[in-house]
Amino acid sequence: MLYQPAISFGVRRRGSKMSYKNSYEDGIYSSDMTKLGDSVLQSMQETIQKNGGVGTITGYFDADLSILSISDLLLHHLGYSYESLMAQTKGSLKKLFYGENVTFLENDRFRQIHGAGEGQILTADGAPVYVRLYKENTTDAAGKPVWVMSVQINWAYENLALVNESTHSALWYFDCNENSEIINVCWSHAFRRILGYRDILDFPNELAAWSELLHPEDKDRVLKLLQDTIADKTNQTKYKVEYRLKTKAGRYLWFRASAEVIRRLDGSAKRIAGILSNIDAEKRSRMQAQRAAAFHRAFTSANLCEYYVNLEENTFDTFKVEASLMTAFEQSHTWDELVRFFVDNYVVAQDKKAVTDFYNRAYIAEKLKGLDTELCQECRIMLNGEERWVRNVVMRGEIEDSEYAMIFLRDITESKAETARRMQMASDNASMELLIQSMVRLLDRFVVCDLENDRYRFYNLQGEMIYEPYGAYHAFVEQVMAKYKTLEPLEAIQALMSPDNIRKNLTTESDIYKFEYCSLDENTYKIASFIPLEWEGTRLVKALLASMDVSQEKKAEIESHRALKDAYRAAENASRAKTDFLSNMSHDIRTPMNAIVGLTAIAGANIENPDKVIECLGKTTKASRHLLGLINEVLDMARIESGKMSLAEEDFNLPELVDNLITLTKPVIDEHRHNFEVHVDRIEHEAVCGDSLRIQQVFVNLMSNAVKYTPDGGNIIFSIKEKPNGFSELGCYEFSIADNGIGMTPEFQKIMFEPFSRADDHRTTKVQGTGLGMAIAQNIVNLMNGSIKVDSAPGKGTRITVTIYLKLQESEKEQEKELLDLPVLVVDDDKTCCESTVATLKDIGIAGEWVLTGREAVERCYARHEAGCDYFAVILDWKMPEMDGIETARKIRERVGKDVTIVILTSFEFSEIEEEARAAGVDAFIAKPLFRSRLTATLRQFTSGKKEKNARSLLESFAKTDYKSKRVLLVEDNELNREIAAEILGMTGVAVDIAENGKIAVEKVVAAPEKWYDLIFMDIQMPIMNGYEATAAIRSLPGGRGKVPIIAMTANAFAEDVQLAKNTGMNEHIAKPLELDKLNDVLKQWLQ
Repeated sequence: MLYQPAISFGVRRRGSKMSYKNSYEDGIYSSDMTKLGDSVLQSMQETIQKNGGVGTITGYFDADLSILSISDLLLHHLGYSYESLMAQTKGSLKKLFYGENVTFLENDRFRQIHGAGEGQILTADGAPVYVRLYKENTTDAAGKPVWVMSVQINWAYENLALVNESTHSALWYFDCNENSEIINVCWSHAFRRILGYRDILDFPNELAAWSELLHPEDKDRVLKLLQDTIADKTNQTKYKVEYRLKTKAGRYLWFRASAEVIRRLDGSAKRIAGILSNIDAEKRSRMQAQRAAAFHRAFTSANLCEYYVNLEENTFDTFKVEASLMTAFEQSHTWDELVRFFVDNYVVAQDKKAVTDFYNRAYIAEKLKGLDTELCQECRIMLNGEERWVRNVVMRGEIEDSEYAMIFLRDITESKAETARRMQMASDNASMELLIQSMVRLLDRFVVCDLENDRYRFYNLQGEMIYEPYGAYHAFVEQVMAKYKTLEPLEAIQALMSPDNIRKNLTTESDIYKFEYCSLDENTYKIASFIPLEWEGTRLVKALLASMDVSQEKKAEIESHRALKDAYRAAENASRAKTDFLSNMSHDIRTPMNAIVGLTAIAGANIENPDKVIECLGKTTKASRHLLGLINEVLDMARIESGKMSLAEEDFNLPELVDNLITLTKPVIDEHRHNFEVHVDRIEHEAVCGDSLRIQQVFVNLMSNAVKYTPDGGNIIFSIKEKPNGFSELGCYEFSIADNGIGMTPEFQKIMFEPFSRADDHRTTKVQGTGLGMAIAQNIVNLMNGSIKVDSAPGKGTRITVTIYLKLQESEKEQEKELLDLPVLVVDDDKTCCESTVATLKDIGIAGEWVLTGREAVERCYARHEAGCDYFAVILDWKMPEMDGIETARKIRERVGKDVTIVILTSFEFSEIEEEARAAGVDAFIAKPLFRSRLTATLRQFTSGKKEKNARSLLESFAKTDYKSKRVLLVEDNELNREIAAEILGMTGVAVDIAENGKIAVEKVVAAPEKWYDLIFMDIQMPIMNGYEATAAIRSLPGGRGKVPIIAMTANAFAEDVQLAKNTGMNEHIAKPLELDKLNDVLKQWLQ
């Protein structure tokens, strides 16, 4: 059946025929036209737009990849009719393709591939033709998953591909934006094949896929040339380079790459395209020829001895030996003995160690396995009673074999002496040249001044005639005045150079009259010196004026004075800032301290009133945490300034980081009635490595500032997105916190990252803090090689953007197979949120659709229910106009029943609506921001029965844990801390023994029966014996006593503290104050 739509960009319906504006006509053949829906036609249009293809073909994800439809234009170009193609291929896409590049048609791989590709298709006459492809996945009219692929047949590309195949070369190209940055990478199939890869799945179109294969010795050179070529708008820099790439088999081969750049009118690179050729055999042949040439040169030189060495068997074969060295060879049976005899009896004492190290067999074998073909070392030997310089030369015996080596000992005494003689001559000449230059610079001109007759004569050593060579002295003074001035504003050059003033300052033969002056622009500084030259009796008639340029010295002096002034101001500012800091800290610390003291007194006075006591304890806890935060900031800044802050590297995931941040800041956000939103922009990699506590510290500081400096009821937005970068093992993450608060002046932005800095503003006087938060945040980000950018204006709010690189965890998350192709409907009144959620579903492999209202959702669900193909799940936003998420869920249950899973998506705490929502038929809840892992885990509950772990389940799990058969030893010197820890541990039923310091702990372990203690919680800082010493003592005990697990339980929570605890023999580390979930994890790990 032939269906006749036109393919273009604008679309409108005319009855049963699709008509498109301004385009060519292309009919579509299909065995069942009713299965083609709007989604398939839209995907056809998009793939053609992205590929520029001549036609499309669609089909299903069954075993044969059955063909659903094919365009008439594609049939025409391939020489088929619809009937002949279906007969030739038996309706299977797999039988249409030809050649080696067919692995992408494997069902699992084909389902995952999206975007551009290549292949060879058989035409009707049986000839294969190269084609470019573009593939997308969608659903047919009944919601069944289908693939859509556009095909581009380019005969020029076909011919070029054949040429490249015959020359063992491959095409590649990069697209660039207006800033000449690479934004798109394309590797041809031939490129992948030449390196041993199959398709886009194992060698993606990413720069890192190639750059990570570059040999370490070539990488920087190749990437720099690539960048320089792209950046050079004159096209003078050419990208022609030879380098080594690691193939999939793990072997490095030599390649030659060359490329040309297509540029825009402004010179910026639009595309760089090139070819890659395998030159490994050519390169190795060339290297072998070079080695042979070097071998020949070595043989024809005047060598004292020449011999072969078998490095593995420690033997040698002699070719040539001078008589004076013959004893060494006659007395030695192995090469090690020969080297030892040579060093002991010939090499001078100062060089013995260097020669011994050079002739180490393991060292030589290792070096010759690489690219080194020749090793050299010079030393001095005693030969016939005379000290001689010799060069020890080791050369690889065979091109691919480091087992053999050629050894030469070459006398270089005469060449060494000649080199030294020439270097001395060059040094002498250079010294003379420097002396002349110094003299010329020191005194660059002389003027003979005839004071009696008003004449002068000018002598210039540099050959520059700035003034007339002779003339009237007063005219010369005027010329100097036009270009120079004195350093003292009240003195004029004319007065200083007047004959009367010169005579006044020069009264004897030995007098010298000097003054400083400079050019009008103050770039040149000089010293003028007048010396008596001729006298008539006691009257001076002629003087010699010498000018010396001191610009460099004077500028250094001025710069030094300026630096001293700046340092003085900085010291004053620092002193003032620290004084202000101490004043502020005195106030800020006393405030919570007063609260703690006062609330404790109130609680004590109302001991019979439990409600009052609980209220006081709650407020005391809040004040204590505030005080602890102030102290921690001061300690952190001290560690930063002393260079002792380091970062941990541990696995964590971004959703947990964001959840923790929200948990920590939401109470104060709610207290100020701020509107808080979290935006997540398609995070591809959620599992990362880094110091999550320090990252959290940065954002808690930034969020705290946003809350404090935003008036009540303001808006705060926290955003996170993953940015593309050229490193496959790193993820680039951009976090931003934006508010509509009071903003910052440009002046304060310049100093906001300095310690103790706080805005001096009437709007901030009520805000407490140390002024260290931003300084700490910047230093932590700098330690992570990240950056902080601030955009703020008074009265307009602030946006702070933090960009950091985090190492990706090794295990990539696989798509959940049980979720593939399941239909899911997203319902949200925010179109952007809908599109983002559907994009995330698509990344998982789920077929997602979206609507903007609850009414549309109800109708969609009912229509699919009537057609017998229900949605697997419906994700509803809670807050929607007209019909909210709960009402929508209720209507869907009324019309569809319980066959559809309904999930509520909300950025609010859902506990307040949970009962109502469950009654309306809601099955689960997802909190914004919507991460891929969170969405996957929720949906998998309804395919595999797994439940997400939440805070409530953690608490229930801790309460239900029963360790009555277990015994732990709690080592803590602080009585209050012992009481708290013992109470918490006792909740699990475990038996708790107490030790007040490390010495008592060791004694208890020794005295107790073997395996008496299942676990030890060890404090670090204790009197008599600290935790590290106690751990070392316990680990030294024999049998099971020395193997008992020891957990560091301490306030020393920095990364270096954690590592030190593990290095001293502790098994784990948990920080004070204790967190129940982490304590629960530790108990489960070591007691179950």
